[in-house]
Amino acid sequence: MDDASDFDRDVDDSMRLFERARVGSATPLTPARPARVLLVLDGSDQDRTSIASALHLRQSCNTETLVLDAREVAVGDSPGDNTESSTPSPASEFATNTAGKITGSRAISRPPGESFEAILDSLKTHDVNLVIVPSPFGRSFEKVGADSVGTTIDVLLSRCPVPFLVIRHPEQSLAECSQRVSVLVGSECDVENRAAAWAFGLARPGGEVSLNLVVEKEHFENVRAILESVDPGKQFNADMLADVLAKTHQNLHAAMAKTAEDLGVRYHLMPQPGETAPPNPLSDTHKQMLVLPLEVDDRFTQGFVIDRIRRSPHPVLIVAGHVKTAEPS
Repeated sequence: MDDASDFDRDVDDSMRLFERARVGSATPLTPARPARVLLVLDGSDQDRTSIASALHLRQSCNTETLVLDAREVAVGDSPGDNTESSTPSPASEFATNTAGKITGSRAISRPPGESFEAILDSLKTHDVNLVIVPSPFGRSFEKVGADSVGTTIDVLLSRCPVPFLVIRHPEQSLAECSQRVSVLVGSECDVENRAAAWAFGLARPGGEVSLNLVVEKEHFENVRAILESVDPGKQFNADMLADVLAKTHQNLHAAMAKTAEDLGVRYHLMPQPGETAPPNPLSDTHKQMLVLPLEVDDRFTQGFVIDRIRRSPHPVLIVAGHVKTAEPS
């Protein structure tokens, strides 16, 4: 099926009945909410939005906030000291002043090394269950654009042991974006339920949560090529992949629908071709938060997550397969 409109229509039509699946007997999810947050500062325009996000979480979840100045220069009194010393530097004035703006927060010392090393080492020392980090790290979003997520985010995607919230466009505040939370799934993943639990935990009361089942055209073409090489006499089309995706996520859909009913939150299932799925174009001022489950050993899922972060003006919450299973509530 070469025509894009036919592909889109097949995806849409093949999942429509799935949206009406019976959910009455489903077990609801337990919403996951942060108890202690690591707020990472990088000296960019995104810091303002990151600080506002920490303030919102303090107000909505009564979180404790640890503030880390992870800049690789101008940290503490002597720029560059952290890369030369083997011991943590005292908390910088920047971190201390920021902590003074957030009730229930304190600045912490910066471990030596590059920014990603300082973040990961801080997580070994301090027990937190959510990290707030800007992307692209250390650079203005407006100046750099959306072509790269940056080295710091790349490393965190493979090694961060707790969920982390990626702050993107300064005008996309978490307080506003959490009114609509979209869980994006491109293939079956072991941490989907946990990601959905975080979506409900961070969604505003009376807000909206959606499960977006995304069929990427490239993924469809790859699967079709493999199957047709195995069975040359059988043609594989988009609705077959859509049906498989729907069936493998029926339990998640039912659990999310039941959770939304119990919490008084609006819920929608949104099967979508990849080109129409969130995020919105960078020029669009619509506000929402994206939640992405990540199976770190799955190359397709990794590419899917990186692409969504790269193109997103919205805050993006990453819940990865190497994340600790016991989430504080």
